[in-house]
Amino acid sequence: MAFIGLMQPYVARLVDEEQKKYTDCFLCGEAISVNITPNYNEAKLHSNNRLKEYVKEFKDGNMTLGTDTLPIEASRVCFGHEVSEDNREVTYKTNDSANYVGVGFFADEIIDGKREYVATVVYKVKFGEASNEYSTKGDNIEFKTPKIEGVIAGLSNGEWKTTKIFDTESEADKWLQDIFGYKKTEPGGGSGNTSSASAYKTIKTK
Repeated sequence: MAFIGLMQPYVARLVDEEQKKYTDCFLCGEAISVNITPNYNEAKLHSNNRLKEYVKEFKDGNMTLGTDTLPIEASRVCFGHEVSEDNREVTYKTNDSANYVGVGFFADEIIDGKREYVATVVYKVKFGEASNEYSTKGDNIEFKTPKIEGVIAGLSNGEWKTTKIFDTESEADKWLQDIFGYKKTEPGGGSGNTSSASAYKTIKTK
């Protein structure tokens, strides 16, 4: 199998991990790269000069998300900063606290010549603030795109990630939207997303 594409990086604030409920979902720009590295606790038991038991269990993970841009919603949803009503000003305070968020995306995969779409949901991630790098224009144009890094934690039931294979992009995209309760931006700049409990959507994965 081979992954040949990456699309639709959704991010949403985790509000109830037991019920897998999210709010404030947004598209975090357009995907450039995603790197997920799980970390494990390990233990070995040797007896009679041989390895008798070996245990390897998920501990946590690291995630790096690279996109073409970091939308202003990330300042509020991911990092807990104050954002003005017109979404044009962000205030950074020393006591701002990052939120746990869920992250979803899908990738194109070729298996035996057939193209499929593998959607992935990482349930609980806390991102750190992205570093900012600026430079003046020179003889060559250079694109500088943001990357945010976070730590993955398991939910209270032990789950930390789910993947599902789809035949079409639209099916994969809809599955992610349904999980996070994503609603497209309404005319006039408003958003259909809401933080009210009545609008939360529960994830049900098998």
